[in-house]
Amino acid sequence: MTGPVYLARGGEQVFAQPFIAEKVQFFGFAVKADKAKLQAICDRYLNGPTGTHDFQPLVGSLFFVFNRLAKLYAKNPPDNVRGWYSEQEAAVWMLVYDSKRQKLAWYLPYILVDSSYAMAMGREIYGFPKEFGWFDIPDGPAAPTSMKVETVVVEALVPNCQALQKPLFTAQRADGGTRATPDQQVRASDQLTRALVEGLHVANDVAPAISASQLQQLLSVPIPMVFLKQFRDGVQPATACFQSVQEVPIVMTRFHDARLYWHRYEIVFQDWASHPLRSDLGLAAGPIPVDMAYWAMFDFEIGTCTEVWRALT
Repeated sequence: MTGPVYLARGGEQVFAQPFIAEKVQFFGFAVKADKAKLQAICDRYLNGPTGTHDFQPLVGSLFFVFNRLAKLYAKNPPDNVRGWYSEQEAAVWMLVYDSKRQKLAWYLPYILVDSSYAMAMGREIYGFPKEFGWFDIPDGPAAPTSMKVETVVVEALVPNCQALQKPLFTAQRADGGTRATPDQQVRASDQLTRALVEGLHVANDVAPAISASQLQQLLSVPIPMVFLKQFRDGVQPATACFQSVQEVPIVMTRFHDARLYWHRYEIVFQDWASHPLRSDLGLAAGPIPVDMAYWAMFDFEIGTCTEVWRALT
């Protein structure tokens, strides 16, 4: 399938993929969630548009993630001469299983960034549901006391409610950062994966019809990301002028270091009508205890997509 030539303009913010990210500091906080709610997310954004039941949550857990990307740039001409950019992110990651193609993928129902370039490229090329955020993310590898993201929210869905910049969620030490607990260094990416699988008891909570051996095989290969890419129609506002489900591989090109944090962490929410994370994800009231927390530094490449489905227009 071919289309018209993309016409770049002055001040272009959507560069041609693939992209290289160097020295990414990735903070992950795993929490338990309602598997039925996670299935509802799959049904709304992946199964519903495609008219299938292919996608389901692998486990009843998800990750609150904070990232610091030291350097991000286009790999190839003509856009590799347009410089490099830094970026901060916060997102919710859930691991889904595509039963038709028998593979795992990451789906991100929420993601916030502090770069207009990251937001434009992520939304227009891949389908990341990126919105703008403000961040407080410390450097690793030392165990952080806290980190947070703010964004523009509305408290109530009524016409006279002004949208304001407010905190969305915070990852923080449940002990207030007063206890000294040693971290555990992890020197390889497969060791980190194995520690998370064992620590979260993933083998006891997998999607139906996946054996332990199949799970091990699925986790032994790079896991792509899957997205619903869509654009609102300019003539008929309730419809999409374009809609597709596509996936993209994320290839780790260098693993630098990692730490497992053994402190007690929790995720603290601000509940806003415009951002119903708690109800969307099926999380209990109050601070959410973190089952495992970790930090990793790595480089990666994100490239071109494979289209899983496209709506007829």
